Formats: sequence, structure tokens, C-alpha cells
Amino acid sequence: MRLLLPVGLALAVAAPSFAQSRAELAAQNEQLRQRVDRLEARLLTGDPAAERLMARVDTLETTIRTLRGEIERLSYERELVDGEVDGMKTDIRTLQDLATRMKIHLDAVDLVAAQNAPQVDDSYVAGPGTVAQIQGPPTVRTAPFTIPGGETAPADVTALAERGKSLLAEGDYEGAEAALTRYIQGSPDAADLGEAHFWLGESHFVRGQFNTAAESYIAAMRASPGGEKAPDALVKLGASLRELGQTGEACTALQSFGDQFPNAPQAARDKAAREVSRTGC
Repeated sequence: MRLLLPVGLALAVAAPSFAQSRAELAAQNEQLRQRVDRLEARLLTGDPAAERLMARVDTLETTIRTLRGEIERLSYERELVDGEVDGMKTDIRTLQDLATRMKIHLDAVDLVAAQNAPQVDDSYVAGPGTVAQIQGPPTVRTAPFTIPGGETAPADVTALAERGKSLLAEGDYEGAEAALTRYIQGSPDAADLGEAHFWLGESHFVRGQFNTAAESYIAAMRASPGGEKAPDALVKLGASLRELGQTGEACTALQSFGDQFPNAPQAARDKAAREVSRTGC
């Protein structure tokens, strides 16, 4: 309360236009001092108005302390929630990755089960407009392959095709690749060469090797344009191109499905339709 006295003095001195004398300033200071003394006396003697004011101040201070504590509690809870959200985001990403891998594996298993259950040098650059543009036999690499794990390959090369499909169904994609590639190398004139190339493409596709998978699907259609697996090979070629980011080429290949395979089984037609929708053609 006594701070009012120097404040009054400062205000009085800051107004030179009044030209107050020293005696007048002293009189004003005395009046201010007396007012301050009276206010202090009222507080000390229990003046009702002053007491109400002090009670109100105490209430406001209590409310402020309560609100400050609530803010701190909410801040702490928000930090906990933020941590839980970050953990959930990580779990979601992990589950999405797992779901993608499982879908790829199950697609391969379904294909092998439906059929009882090769790498090429002509690297794919742009998608074909129609299957008719895929000309000539595939050129197979001549580097030797062995089945991983030290497994002895069957003496009869023709058995490698069935062995490769079995390994694919079991999830041994490297072993399937090795067996199917050796079969293709050893049986360049086999009637089921197109099918072997298709399954080889599947062994690459499930591992995310989409460029090599596209090569194998092209080889499958070249080896047997009217074969049983040719419609599936065209659909999976489109899927590989989509995964490679070549959406335009994927759509070109997929949109030729009806013209190239007008008598394709309904299952193959459904796969083509789903892939067209997935690609956004």
C-alpha cells in the first residue's frame, strides 16, 4: 500500500505545467500519506469491504493454483497418449507389411494348388501393346543353377518342373527358381515350357523382383501364346508393371486381355478385372 506514496510523488513531479511550489508538494504528499494510512487501518481493523476483497483475492489464488495443476495433469496425459499413438502407428506399419507378404505368399500357394502345381536375358523396358507383339522364343541364361540347401537335383530333368512347383508351394522361392531354371535350360522344346516360365515368374514376383518377374511372364507368353497359363501370365505382367511404377504400360497390357483371350476361363477374367481396378486403368 505504501507504494502509492512514491507513485503519487512521481506523478506530481511529472506535471511541470502546474508549477507547484515546494510547500504545495509537501502538502499533497502529506494528504497521500494520510490516505494510505487510512486504507491500511481499514484492513487491520477488519473493514467488511476490505475483508471481502481479500477473501476474493484468496479465492482467485486458489482457483489459479487448481487450474495450474489441472493443466500440468492434462499435459502429462497428452504426452502418454502421444506415446501410445506413435506405438500404434509402428504396429500398423508392421501389420501392413506382414499382410502384404502374406498376401503375396497365399496368392502363390493358391495358384500352385489350382494347377497341382526362368530367368531370361531380354530385359523388359516397355510393355507390349498386345500379346501378338511378343515374338520369338526366350533366351535362357546358361549359368548353372543348384537347388539351395545342397539338395540333389532329380536325375530326370523333366521332374524338375514338378519339384519347382512343389518348392514354390512350400515357400522355398529360391529353390523353386533354381529347379525351374534348370528345367527350362534342360528342356528347351518341352510342351509345358510356357507354364515353367510362368511359375518361375511367380518365384520372382513373391519376392518383389518385379522386373525379373515381368521378363519371365513375357517368356511364358512367347513360349506358349495359347497355353493354359498365358492369360494368367498377361495379368501378372500387368501387376509387375504396376509395381514397377509403369502404370501406362500395365494398363496397355491388361486392356488387351479381352482381345487376346476371348475364351479365357472366368477365373482368369476375374483376375484381370481386379488388376485393372487395382491399377486404376
